[in-house]
Amino acid sequence: MRFFPRAHDTGTVQVLDAATSNPAFERFYRDHLRKILLVRGGTRYLSKGNYNLTRLAYLLKLFPDAHFVVPVREPSWHIASLMKQHRLFCAEETRDPRILAHMRRAGHLEFGLDRRAINVGDGLASEVERLWADGEEVRGWARYWNSLYRFVTRQRAAEPALTKATLVVRYEDLCERPCDTLAAVLAHARLDASATELDTLAARLSAPSYYAPGFTAEERAVIVEETADARAMLGY
Repeated sequence: MRFFPRAHDTGTVQVLDAATSNPAFERFYRDHLRKILLVRGGTRYLSKGNYNLTRLAYLLKLFPDAHFVVPVREPSWHIASLMKQHRLFCAEETRDPRILAHMRRAGHLEFGLDRRAINVGDGLASEVERLWADGEEVRGWARYWNSLYRFVTRQRAAEPALTKATLVVRYEDLCERPCDTLAAVLAHARLDASATELDTLAARLSAPSYYAPGFTAEERAVIVEETADARAMLGY
């Protein structure tokens, strides 16, 4: 946020792509990663970040040998999870305002009382926030899901280097074919694992059996309607 002051401004396109240039940030970020690797004696750096979804092309420009893994889940399950997280964050930030202040400082505004949609340039971020404000949570989240995954799929398809660097992993494939899917992830990330290690990891994976999305038939129809584009692109 220090180097990109409008990083969370829904009124502006927030995508950082191959045309993005910010030499001061780039020097700082490279030095920051070098320090982490030095302190921890590492040779590889792993980052899990939701906002990276709209920064892949810029990250690849900075680190041409980077590899990205983009997880995706069938939208009704994913949206149910997102809504649950939002409710939890709202409750905790209401209980203790310091949590909200921390999330604002840290630049994590995916959920909670200061929730903000990411603007990928398709004109939908303001619509999503309007739907949320009007209490249409399911439609808002469904339209948002479609916007983000449609963006990343189209960008990946349009840029050969990003296509090669990015692996999209469907949660359902991971649960149904854990060994094969994990092997593909490790190969993409240039990591090795023995057959025993792979079997051990795969044995820990299974689809959840303790809950299911509690959407009404009307809400399920909304999700199907709103997510049609991205679902088709992702093979759902």
